Amino acid sequence: MSVIAGGAPRRRGWVGLVLLATVVGCGSFGRDTKREQPGAHERAERMAFEATAYSQEGKTASGTPSRQGIVAADPKVLPFGTRIRVSDAGQYSGEYVVRDTGRTIKGREIDVYLANDGEAKRFGRKTVQVEVLSYGDGRPVVKR
Repeated sequence: MSVIAGGAPRRRGWVGLVLLATVVGCGSFGRDTKREQPGAHERAERMAFEATAYSQEGKTASGTPSRQGIVAADPKVLPFGTRIRVSDAGQYSGEYVVRDTGRTIKGREIDVYLANDGEAKRFGRKTVQVEVLSYGDGRPVVKR
């Protein structure tokens, strides 16, 4: 310890040492410290659905014209406007929007719109995996 003019004691090195310990201890100097929310990169639950295909042209139950990228589903399971990702469907795997229903579609079933009758028949019936990307009614997607 030394004395500054006027009689006040002076502590050498303490301020620098405390500053250095704070910076090193926090480990955040010069780095972005934003943290992601837990589960930010987790995927939504994948569920098994039975899939068929249809090719009937016209308006869907939601009022939009039939077109590629549309599926019919039970609105109690997947409401209108729900965006889904379908996998294990071969060349038909991809993203779809629920815009239609069907009298025979109940529970975990989807009906993929295809423009060609023969293609729809060849699609047959298969078990696929469906991942909900967003629900049409605004409810949150449960991430696992």
